[in-house]
Amino acid sequence: MSGISYSTLSDNTLAALSKKGDEKAFEEITIRYIKLIYSISSDYTLDGYETQDLVQEGLLAFLIACKTYDEKSAASFKNYAVKCAKNRFADILKKQKSKKSVPKSKLVPIETLDEKSSENNVEDYVLEREYLKTMLLHLDSMLSENERRVFRMYANGYSYKEIAAETGNTAKKIDNLIQKIKRKLRPD
Repeated sequence: MSGISYSTLSDNTLAALSKKGDEKAFEEITIRYIKLIYSISSDYTLDGYETQDLVQEGLLAFLIACKTYDEKSAASFKNYAVKCAKNRFADILKKQKSKKSVPKSKLVPIETLDEKSSENNVEDYVLEREYLKTMLLHLDSMLSENERRVFRMYANGYSYKEIAAETGNTAKKIDNLIQKIKRKLRPD
């Protein structure tokens, strides 16, 4: 799409181009949504997750949304991306609850803990953008085809049982695979 200004394209069009591998389209749509990702991520505090971890989880959900969005659906890309992010956090919550009971008092908006929002911190914003670019460049090379398939399903809120049924594996094997994927994707 040389010669066309990506900034004039709709979110749905950018998502469709991004899905086809257009890096400039992905960069443009990420720039448009980075503040929303920060905002959604900042609504949660979860045991074992720091603010940066939650933002990374939100960015992963956004990446999955870009890769799985169906431009023919009735849903706008924005609604789909928000749903993917919220499903990701809901899945993390379900996972924590299945391993142990997490008191509701542990889930509080971050702004009650710290008045300084990373959304307003330009340095954090730039670092997150650079991290996302790096992660995207290496994601395909880091995960096998099977891992990418399981990761997409997991990121879209499928339970371990649902993923197991879809892939013909056991729920335990899916749990092990997701843990392996997370280790691969987590920075050193």
